[in-house]
Amino acid sequence: MKSRTLLAFLVAGSLLLTCSAHLPGAESTAARPNVIVLLVDDLGWGDVSCLNNGAVKTPHIDRLAQTGVTFTSGYVTAPLCGPSRAAFFSGRYAQRFGFWDNSGGIPTDQPLLPGVLRAAGYRTALLGKWHSTGPMPHARGVFDETLCSPVSSPFIDYHHPKLARNGMMEESDVYSTDLFAREAVEFIDRNQTQPFALTVTFNAPHILRVVKNAQLIRADYDAALAAGKTLDIPKVPMARPGDTAKFTAQFPSDTARADTVATIAALDEAVGRILDKLQQSGLDRKTIVFFFGDNGGHPENRSESVPLRDYKWSLYEGGIRVPFLASYPGVFPAGLTFAHPVSTLDIFPTVAALTGTTPPANLDGVNLAPFLTGQKTTAPHDALFFSINGIGAIRSDRWKLVLATDGTPELFDLSRDLAEKNNLAPVQSDRVKVLREKWQAWHSRLPAPPLGAKKKLK
Repeated sequence: MKSRTLLAFLVAGSLLLTCSAHLPGAESTAARPNVIVLLVDDLGWGDVSCLNNGAVKTPHIDRLAQTGVTFTSGYVTAPLCGPSRAAFFSGRYAQRFGFWDNSGGIPTDQPLLPGVLRAAGYRTALLGKWHSTGPMPHARGVFDETLCSPVSSPFIDYHHPKLARNGMMEESDVYSTDLFAREAVEFIDRNQTQPFALTVTFNAPHILRVVKNAQLIRADYDAALAAGKTLDIPKVPMARPGDTAKFTAQFPSDTARADTVATIAALDEAVGRILDKLQQSGLDRKTIVFFFGDNGGHPENRSESVPLRDYKWSLYEGGIRVPFLASYPGVFPAGLTFAHPVSTLDIFPTVAALTGTTPPANLDGVNLAPFLTGQKTTAPHDALFFSINGIGAIRSDRWKLVLATDGTPELFDLSRDLAEKNNLAPVQSDRVKVLREKWQAWHSRLPAPPLGAKKKLK
């Protein structure tokens, strides 16, 4: 016990020293930690080997778990791309500013994390996918450099990506995952002597195009899984040429899964290239790195979600619980597993605290640093809230309440039932009432979703 207390004291002291360098009269801005956020698309909770030691191996992503923190109850705020990403960038539930589904966008007056860091002297860049209506990233006054989607879109071509560099179109023959890794490494190389904030929003392993209605794919896949059969839907190839063949023996009769795993392997290599660059440059102990998925996996990809229930678009765990890792050597304890529920909303206030910048006053996230260093031992959140397409959910401690469109409740004890198979609502009416009232109090303060809003199955 004494050794654990001493460790917490030393780590907390390191955190305080790190933050003190950002106060007026302290060292130059070069002493501030860099920030890298690696955001991936439609990666299943079980598609990272440090979370689920299964068929998919991700040794480079696992390095973040070894040097930092694995959030085993890490959540996004929405089970699809647009509002989930907007919540990370803003530190607020995207529903608060009317971004309910993929047809929405981030208002221009909404402060974003990279913009706050840029105003504090950071060099900022965005590489990858952008999925928000309104001005494109280069026109928002948030990023110094951009290489991203030319228009708001769920798709980027893996093999011949057409992107906008600072607003100017260009096409490349470099595989998109490799391209974003190369650009990230070059950005780090150019900015070694000044604080930087780099956001890489990989399109991998999102499908390249839908070949069949996604809801039908999900129904067919669930039926095949229940029958113990393999469902092999033709899928537009995403992996680098020749890479899928490396995994066909591992996934016989399921070329879609083999192609997805090859795509994930390339993504893992890209993460490794970025981490290697930090280490080679001596910046690894001066850089905060976050890694997370934007929502649950896609059934067309055969995304691995077991033991979680369901996939993308769903408010069951398979749609909103995601791979979520953070590393800051010397500040975040290495190899820490953090089981309390956390959210990608928390990245904004955590980074603001560690970089000594002033965040907006109305963030929904929590600074996680004192919880990770042992300064605080309680759960960071009393509750996390979810709402999409008339369906609601709340996670509080070990309890999860899901509300159907007609208000019918399902209550799960996630400490015993991670697969959400045992509905306790009929025998836990008092707990249902408490959680429902909390959710309704949160939801009542949101603007109404747009009329006729429909789920975007992409």
